[in-house]
Amino acid sequence: MKCFWVFSSFAVGGPQRRFISIAEQLGGDYHHVVTAMDQCYDAEALLNERISYTRCPLPVEKNGAMSRANIRRFGEALEETDPDLLLTSNWGTIEWRVANRGAKIPHLHFEDGFGPDESADASNKKRNLTRRILFSRLATGHGQFSFVAPSQTLGDIFEEEWRVPESRTAIIPNGVNIRRFASIEPPGDRTVPVIGSVGALRPEKRFDRLLRVFADVRKKTRATLLIVGDGPMAGDLRREAEDLGVSEDVIFAGAQADVATFLRRMDVFALMSDTEQMPVSLVEAMAAGLPVVASNVGDVRAMLSPENRRFAYYAEDETNMARAVCTMLGDHEMRAAFGAANAAKAAREYSLETMTDRYRALFDSVAA
Repeated sequence: MKCFWVFSSFAVGGPQRRFISIAEQLGGDYHHVVTAMDQCYDAEALLNERISYTRCPLPVEKNGAMSRANIRRFGEALEETDPDLLLTSNWGTIEWRVANRGAKIPHLHFEDGFGPDESADASNKKRNLTRRILFSRLATGHGQFSFVAPSQTLGDIFEEEWRVPESRTAIIPNGVNIRRFASIEPPGDRTVPVIGSVGALRPEKRFDRLLRVFADVRKKTRATLLIVGDGPMAGDLRREAEDLGVSEDVIFAGAQADVATFLRRMDVFALMSDTEQMPVSLVEAMAAGLPVVASNVGDVRAMLSPENRRFAYYAEDETNMARAVCTMLGDHEMRAAFGAANAAKAAREYSLETMTDRYRALFDSVAA
């Protein structure tokens, strides 16, 4: 099967890492053509020889509205590559819905969450209306267009805000290679414990909030903060750490292909985003047996083990987040118990094999 994937960006992030995991598991029976709307293909560094892959760079006009030139160019690319399945990801690829009307290729659209430009304002209402029109059965044809979401929260948005029938939406939680992360030895009671986080350094991920929480924690106890990831906010975050007086205790590790190695160095995992749905980084941290302090967004609280859920807070509650981190750092037995419960839940519900089997069945069904 030939799959044509369209990403807003093929930078290293959750959707891109999920694609690579799926493609690797699907093997040589599937060929994957990838185009990135921003011409960034950094995630290619994570590909391996098990993945049959072709890059398809296309010039893209960016003017804040539907571009006829884009739509024509995208339609031509679909005709030339003649894929069995078109897979688009998030708002940035919405023009492909229109481009595909003539080609009539079976189409699967992913939504993973919202960036800072999709807050509850007039712009968001306009996008919701556009989605509602383009996602309608009238616009998409019978059985030609289906949807996938990683979280129940997002599945509800599909149905309630975008008027997508429940029967056309598959909710498939993200999965990871449990064995790869479960082999990580739980950390001992370190002299200087490590708080860690993994993610793209973008505004909505709120690493600035994490830095402020860490600065509050440092007033009460010794600790190190390890941030794994890169992105447009990297320079601002380094300056923020200096302004808060904690730069000597913060490690910016940059983007890393082997996240497991860095999770091994952490005692507590922190996720303080304004918006998430079902973050891959959280699944990896759980599989690695880490306790978590997080903002209660998307499905995050439901993802955590029942023991750990009380440490998921309202996103702006920095005071309680700092207090929770201090509580965990001061109680090795609590960290071990929460970490073990998270690992068990990840193994039961978020394995790579389970996710891939569901995607394989979905791809075959939609393409047929």
